[in-house]
Amino acid sequence: MSSVVLFDDACGTCSRWATFINRYDRSGNLRTLGQYSDEGTELLSDRPDEMQGVDSVFIITEDGRWHAKSAAVWRIASQMGLPWSFGTAIWLVPYPIRDLFYDIYAKFR
Repeated sequence: MSSVVLFDDACGTCSRWATFINRYDRSGNLRTLGQYSDEGTELLSDRPDEMQGVDSVFIITEDGRWHAKSAAVWRIASQMGLPWSFGTAIWLVPYPIRDLFYDIYAKFR
């Protein structure tokens, strides 16, 4: 089983990031899925209550846990292998600050 990355497939930047993940995920542990696809819409309808209304990239890990925003980003990086897994270093930054930068980036995508 692999982790599922749900991305906004109506967003060009997000789609390019999904293409990047597909191209460089040497682990084979990540499966990208557009949020507006039939399967993506179905998965989003089952997201946890605390993530309802959150506009973000999501990762559903192999153990079924949902993560959004910067928490999703560093988990995606951690599964991609070197050199991309060095991106997990953002974990060292407190999550409110990470999410602030994620929100700023997302606003201007």
